[in-house]
Amino acid sequence: MNKPDPSPGNESVDEPSQTASTKSAKHDLKDSEKDYPVADVQSKVSFGDLFDGSKFWLLTLACMILAIGLVWWSLPARGIEVVIHFPEGHGLEAEDVVRFRGIDVGQVEKVSLNPKLDAVDVTVQLKPFAKSLAREGTRFWIVRPELSIRGISGLDTAVGHKYVGLIPGEEGGSFQSEFRGLEDSPPDALSENGIELIFRGEKSHSVVSGSPVTFRGVEIGRILSVGLSSDSRYVDVRARIYQKFKQLVTTNTKVWANSGVNIDFKFGQGLMLNTESLETIARGGVSLLTIRNGGKPIQSGHVFVLNAKPEPEWFESANNFRASKFELRGAMPLLLKWTSSARILGGPKESMVSGIPFRTRNGETALLVPGDVYGTPRKLEAGSMRIGPAGSNAAVKIEPNDELRAQPMVKLSIPKDMASSKLDASSDFRIPEQAEDCIAVRGSLPGSSSDYVHYSIDAVSVGENWELVNFTGDVELWHGTPVLSNQDGKVIGMLLVTGRGRAEIARINSALLD
Repeated sequence: MNKPDPSPGNESVDEPSQTASTKSAKHDLKDSEKDYPVADVQSKVSFGDLFDGSKFWLLTLACMILAIGLVWWSLPARGIEVVIHFPEGHGLEAEDVVRFRGIDVGQVEKVSLNPKLDAVDVTVQLKPFAKSLAREGTRFWIVRPELSIRGISGLDTAVGHKYVGLIPGEEGGSFQSEFRGLEDSPPDALSENGIELIFRGEKSHSVVSGSPVTFRGVEIGRILSVGLSSDSRYVDVRARIYQKFKQLVTTNTKVWANSGVNIDFKFGQGLMLNTESLETIARGGVSLLTIRNGGKPIQSGHVFVLNAKPEPEWFESANNFRASKFELRGAMPLLLKWTSSARILGGPKESMVSGIPFRTRNGETALLVPGDVYGTPRKLEAGSMRIGPAGSNAAVKIEPNDELRAQPMVKLSIPKDMASSKLDASSDFRIPEQAEDCIAVRGSLPGSSSDYVHYSIDAVSVGENWELVNFTGDVELWHGTPVLSNQDGKVIGMLLVTGRGRAEIARINSALLD
């Protein structure tokens, strides 16, 4: 048998050589695999691994939080939901408003009959700023056109939507979410707060709910209701005296029913007929008069005897009563004089204003005047401006000054013989901390029989100055008059008439009194 030729030209290879070649090839393949990257596969990713990688996801998360915040902030804030039970609906509908002092404080969400079908349930959503109105004692009613001897009310609802009116309960009352609505608007719906009194008599004397309460013929309150006392032996008449008149009613106040028509026949003198207002004739009323030296102050709930008619001596004794225990003083009518250089209608000019003469803490004589007296009149002749007491030739020279003009009030030094007031900065002035009931007091004009005239001012909102609305005083009479506190008679500010129907109280500050 021939053996394979081992020469180089022979293609046949023995078996051992072939096995060695194969092993060498496999060894070379494993070495080449070490040159390629190998994937590191993990079966679980921890939360902390997010911070080790890309930070782009943080931007995505921030955008998502911002979007959620914007949507949340754009949603309207919800207030307080209350339910009011009315005897009748009077055409009230969902989306009608709830109104207080002329502004919308809520909205009607739902109007439905109650389960017993004997009343109307009105669900109201009060706005967030009006949450405090949902308190014990708050009264609600549906405003609609009403015609009475007092006039027409709710006329704006005749052609427009009805709305719900309200009078808030006493400040500090507990929260309440369910109310019993009134059938009609209350007699004191358009009045300010005050004190509630009871007039008790043997009969009603034709006094009804809504009748006026008068003091020397001036309305100072309203009758709230008329009903029997708890033991049915008397008639109790509930009345509200307006806040600014409450000092007129004391323990020495006499009360009587006023029918509006008094007929008196005396032989030789004929028939005497005295009548009150048309409203009093139609609805009756109650009159008050405080006798002797005034008596002591009273609180809400005080009971007075309701007399059938007044006694003649009451009117004589009433002349001794003074509502203000402090002296009305401080105002001085002033004339601002200047000369105009205009070719037409030129010459001497003047305007009236008031001021407050007083002694400073340093003992000097000074005058507080409104800052606008330092304005420049049209076509002013230089050096011609003077200010002094009305009805007197005494005056001091002043010059226009834009800086002083911008101030509410300015202190002006004057000669001692020019001021007649006894006001002293150390004892007669007070720096007010908050709004309070007060009166503006002006001096009488030359030749007038009255020393002082006052203007009652209710408590007003606090700001840099205290703003008054619906002011009815004349600018020449009241601009610059002192404002006295009803509590102690101290001067706390100056009344500044800013425009037609508007005024404000500039508060006294310590720097002006030095």
